[in-house]
Amino acid sequence: MAKIAHIANLYGPKSGGLKTAMNSIAQEYTNIGHEVMLIVPGERDLVTEKPFGTVVEIKAPIIPFSGGYRVIFNTNKVKAALKKFAPHFLEISDRTTLLRLSDWARTESIDTAFYAHERVDKVVAAFLPFLPFKKPLINYANQKIANKVDHVIATTEYAATEFRRLNSSNNLDLDSKLTISPLGVDLKHFTPENFSPKLRANIGNGLKILLACTRFSKEKDPDFLLDIARACKINGTQCQLIIAGSGPLAKKLVARAEKEDLPVSFIGFITDKNYLAQLLASADLFLAVGPIETFGLAALEALASGTPVICRDSSAITEIIDSKCGYSLPRDSSQWAEQIRNHFDLDQVAISKFARERAEEFSWEESARKLLSRFKITQESSQEKF
Repeated sequence: MAKIAHIANLYGPKSGGLKTAMNSIAQEYTNIGHEVMLIVPGERDLVTEKPFGTVVEIKAPIIPFSGGYRVIFNTNKVKAALKKFAPHFLEISDRTTLLRLSDWARTESIDTAFYAHERVDKVVAAFLPFLPFKKPLINYANQKIANKVDHVIATTEYAATEFRRLNSSNNLDLDSKLTISPLGVDLKHFTPENFSPKLRANIGNGLKILLACTRFSKEKDPDFLLDIARACKINGTQCQLIIAGSGPLAKKLVARAEKEDLPVSFIGFITDKNYLAQLLASADLFLAVGPIETFGLAALEALASGTPVICRDSSAITEIIDSKCGYSLPRDSSQWAEQIRNHFDLDQVAISKFARERAEEFSWEESARKLLSRFKITQESSQEKF
């Protein structure tokens, strides 16, 4: 049995894909027989035993204007928890305060992996478009990460791009470190069988239902959802856009939707996983407008629910969907509205079937297996090695 620790910031009650990915992979590790500890920020110091392992919360402040996200600054507490757990492997989902723990892990001969959950070049472009010398600064930061850890894990080729770039720009051979390991989806929980006529009647006003699940922050471009709703209204598509999520731009979005009298409903952040599964299965189309998504877990959950996806052609979701179950389009609301209208002339049953079949190519079990192979451990060999 191996001991695997995973540390992360920005993990909390309203975290999306990061929290789901960490918990799901930890569950698969546990199912195989390994011992898992997750160390994350919290309101107070707290240790909780979960089915997938031990969760250690380290008291951490809320970052202003982040919508409630916390970041751990007291890394000594993290180190103390790691020392007590004595992991064989350390997974790091953070580019900021927790990355320094890789130095300690190296002194302890602990194998380390960094998860590239975001494209820092795209985040910088979204928030600091006029920052000078962006490319060399970003390359330097990514090279520093690559030098600090034993493995770099990316969920898609899109997520891996800024690390692959280092090979040519800095003469750094990352082939031995970089792994593409797609995330998975809970195929038992997210299924077309969750379709609910009652839910459709309650939220859809008898119209076609467009669904989006996103964080209301600049890099996710939630304003574009309202552009699409307005374009659908103009071209006469009878639909209702349901937006689930929260974030710092929430008030601004709600005010705009009301001012323009758009066919949009905001239903907040969904904590009930069963309700989310029903919602995904009962929608007609899932809209993934984020331009810099490095995977798109919500889009994959929609496919598993039998719901086709429209995504931005600039995001990694283009690697998740295919032409039978989705569309990738540029940031042009008229094109999105036209595609939405044309979609409803197609065979909805067949498209739903293709969506489910595509999702079945992804599983948490396979994702965990690939990650463990990177650490060169398997269910059979772990007892012998440790």
